[in-house]
Amino acid sequence: MSKALVLIAPGFEEIEFCVPVDILRRGEVDVTIASILEKKCSVKSRNGIMVEPDCLVSDLPSDLLYDLVFVPGGLPCAEAFVESKDFGEIYTKHNNAGKLVAAICASPMALNAHGINHGRKITSYPAMQSKLEGNYHYCSDAVVVDGNMITSRGPGTAFDFGFTLLELLKGKEVKDKIASGMLCS
Repeated sequence: MSKALVLIAPGFEEIEFCVPVDILRRGEVDVTIASILEKKCSVKSRNGIMVEPDCLVSDLPSDLLYDLVFVPGGLPCAEAFVESKDFGEIYTKHNNAGKLVAAICASPMALNAHGINHGRKITSYPAMQSKLEGNYHYCSDAVVVDGNMITSRGPGTAFDFGFTLLELLKGKEVKDKIASGMLCS
């Protein structure tokens, strides 16, 4: 079974979190939700929805590799990822192992801050473009896949982002089946 890790921090954008997690779980991907906070507690989203993570990042075994690591956006969340040593270590480890690394909305700025895949194509929420252009080839597509790195623009592209992640993990047939069942085909 494919395994995915999603990191969250206070202020995460709930659509960018819930939609991809839902799509991946419908596709039978084992998704672990980990908070970058120091103590295990519910994490408040951008609009006040509380999410109970499965664990803390500090609880994850250091030798465990997931097939995919992704993060939602939301500016406060993305800024926390920029400052997070754990984020940088997890993304660097997974990227160096050739695993899928993904970010949506404002969170691609955390990829930049931690030196993940400079020189590749990237997208983000439009207001983040100036923070990325110097180190990446910026695109305005809804979802950009460049090698093992997947980025997307924001809440309105969350379905495209989630289905792209599912297809990369489980193949087009599974993605199409799940999309059809969700009336998204």
